[in-house]
Amino acid sequence: MLAVSAAVAVAAGVATTTIPTEAGLDTLVDSDSPTVEATERVRERFGEEPVVVLAKGDLPELLLSEDIFSLLRLEGCLSGSVPEGGKATPGPCAELAELEPVEFVSGPATFLNEAVVQIEAQLTRLAKRLPAERYREFLLEIATRYGITSLPSIDNSQFVSTVVFDLARERGTPKARLAYLFPNKEAAQIVVRLKPDLGEAERRRALELIEALVDESELENGTFVVSGAPVVVAGVSAALKGALRLLFVVALAVMSVTLVLTFRSRWPLLPLVVALAAAAIAFGLLGLLGGALTMASVAALPILIGLGVDYAIQFQARFDEAVEAGSTGVDAARKAAAASTSTVATACLATLAGFAALQLSPVPMVREFGVFLLVGVAAAFALSVTAGFAALALRPTGGRSLFQKWGISGGRRPGGDPPRRGGGSAAEHRGRDPGDRTRPPERLLQIALDHPKRVLAIAAVLAVAGWALGTQVETDADIRSLAPQGIPAVEALNEVQETTGVSGELDVSIEAPDLTDPATIEWMAGFKRRLLRENGFAGEDPSCLEADLCPGPALSDFVLRGEETPTRKQIRATLAALSPYALRQVAPVDPETGEVGEAALISFGIRAQSLGDQQALIDRVRAAIGEPGTPGGPPQGVRVELTGLPVIAAAAADELGSSRYWLTLAGIAAVAVALLAAYRSPRRALVPLVPTVLATGWAALVLWATGIPLNPMSAALGALTIAIATEFAVILSGRFHEERRGGHPVTGALERAYARTGSVVLVSGATAIAGFAVLLASDVQMLRDFGLVTVIDLVAALVGVLVALPAALVWSER
Repeated sequence: MLAVSAAVAVAAGVATTTIPTEAGLDTLVDSDSPTVEATERVRERFGEEPVVVLAKGDLPELLLSEDIFSLLRLEGCLSGSVPEGGKATPGPCAELAELEPVEFVSGPATFLNEAVVQIEAQLTRLAKRLPAERYREFLLEIATRYGITSLPSIDNSQFVSTVVFDLARERGTPKARLAYLFPNKEAAQIVVRLKPDLGEAERRRALELIEALVDESELENGTFVVSGAPVVVAGVSAALKGALRLLFVVALAVMSVTLVLTFRSRWPLLPLVVALAAAAIAFGLLGLLGGALTMASVAALPILIGLGVDYAIQFQARFDEAVEAGSTGVDAARKAAAASTSTVATACLATLAGFAALQLSPVPMVREFGVFLLVGVAAAFALSVTAGFAALALRPTGGRSLFQKWGISGGRRPGGDPPRRGGGSAAEHRGRDPGDRTRPPERLLQIALDHPKRVLAIAAVLAVAGWALGTQVETDADIRSLAPQGIPAVEALNEVQETTGVSGELDVSIEAPDLTDPATIEWMAGFKRRLLRENGFAGEDPSCLEADLCPGPALSDFVLRGEETPTRKQIRATLAALSPYALRQVAPVDPETGEVGEAALISFGIRAQSLGDQQALIDRVRAAIGEPGTPGGPPQGVRVELTGLPVIAAAAADELGSSRYWLTLAGIAAVAVALLAAYRSPRRALVPLVPTVLATGWAALVLWATGIPLNPMSAALGALTIAIATEFAVILSGRFHEERRGGHPVTGALERAYARTGSVVLVSGATAIAGFAVLLASDVQMLRDFGLVTVIDLVAALVGVLVALPAALVWSER
């Protein structure tokens, strides 16, 4: 048995090294949700979320120097374009051209180059249509109005300044409508959208090539920074395995110390070995079934180890009892299994039921978390019953525990009879056996025995207060907390936001039968102006650094000039004169007919902020859209939707907040049904739930008092705590009923149960708490906060088991 278990665990551990990682925000929302479906449609038409290459430096120096040609070469390589009849520059540029992963590139040099091409084309057409004298008058009018007195080109400083800069404002200030390319006078940015049909390996390689290409590009007057949602997601995915390794090492150290210090048994680390094998098998199955390593599976590691240790501790404590009663080896293992397997199996069943309730969550990551814990807990129980007892059966007889070797007096080992006053046999002390009143379980038990009704009343009042005040605890987290803070991708994201005021993109998708309808174009322009004005980008000197929304490109920007709305014919003529490439970022153009399709995009830049603030911003945008055909709303037949990762994240936060309470209720109901099926007695089944239910209120009260925020992972907290805490209650109440069947009165049975099993539960609880506390070592803020609030919940649950459970048992028996 030990050889087979070891071989399976080692093979599973090796298999975990091949598990792919996944860190996209789409793990927070179902793929069939309207938000995700709308976002996928936008991705298919316009490409994935933008990768941003920021050029930091004085904007006039970047654009009016040789740096403009460096930008032009970089943008050309990023787009994968190869000069006609030529070859791409060897290296990342050539590989990008061969791979063709980029859907669209928009950048300062490309924008200016397109402007030059369009102006030259217009001048050529006008020269053919107008008489020479009228053509000269037109050129003079252009020179007078715009200050362009020579042929336009990207190295013509007069032309570049006229196109880019707002000459009515401070020198070097770009025009507000070009903020998506020139956020302020200290930066310019290149926006790259990857193709939506790339595989995971292709996407990862494309991002590596983009970063390599930027690394080898140089600016005389500035520096480059690469960021954007795809870069951050790739960085988090790469960091997840490192986070798992760190948590594994810390969990190993913390739980080893916890067991050595608290578990007064020979081979105190055996439960940890069994738990590690179970965790390895769980992760191995994850890889075998084609799963991916996500934030949820990383968070589950210390939880699985803690639960695996708990089962093994319970069985080992019973084995120690059998040894002290005179049995040895296989005989002691058989007696321990016969005495404890039924109770521990029932506790495991209750835990599995609580985790199964997580499958009702609307969030994929929470459901995956539940499945992973179900598999891991089942593996931990199976290994504890098989390999755990096999190892104990081979344990040599005699010897001393570490505490005895170190000369530490503890009164007894777990599972041993409590110290008795005046000596005598166990039979002589049937009835009320006071045990060792100096230890925590007995001290807490005495309070419950002396004042059971008062204990339950106070516990209920505190729980009700916690449930009421717990509704004020927000599910909130800065989006950047979803990633490890020390990785380069997050540092780059922070740098981009500090420089530009923007770190993400909010897209408004517009579908209409005819995008050249003047009413549709006029609504798009009015909607964009109104939204920017209401969200801080307004006044004589608008700034993305101060506004909640920053302007991006829109189809209406290309066809509206001045206050007068053009006719459908004029709109179509304007669009026909523009290059399809220039329009590609706002409305896909049919390459054969040159006509605009039925979909358009309005983009806005947004900053990283708390999920609550982001949800409020999205609500304002959604309210500004209005209903089709109503005042201020889009024309009839026009479909407008919000899309993008910020919308997905906000939708996930809303679902997480709303599901937090009913998931807890579902967990309670699932555990109650499991216990009713196991015991077939309502009183026997429901009494162990009393301390667990009360503890959920106490924990909520502590969270409210401390002001600790909840985060996306915390949606599973209630069901998780119920599943684990009920296990402790089932084990203690099971031992109580066993002592009652042995002929002991209520008080004596409780004292013996707590003297024999209370310390073991305390060790199990301390180990489980230590397992969750390991998450505090993570450099992912979301995992740290999750670990902290879970520790609070488990401490409350453990106190409930040690105080409220005996009071409930006494009250129930009476």
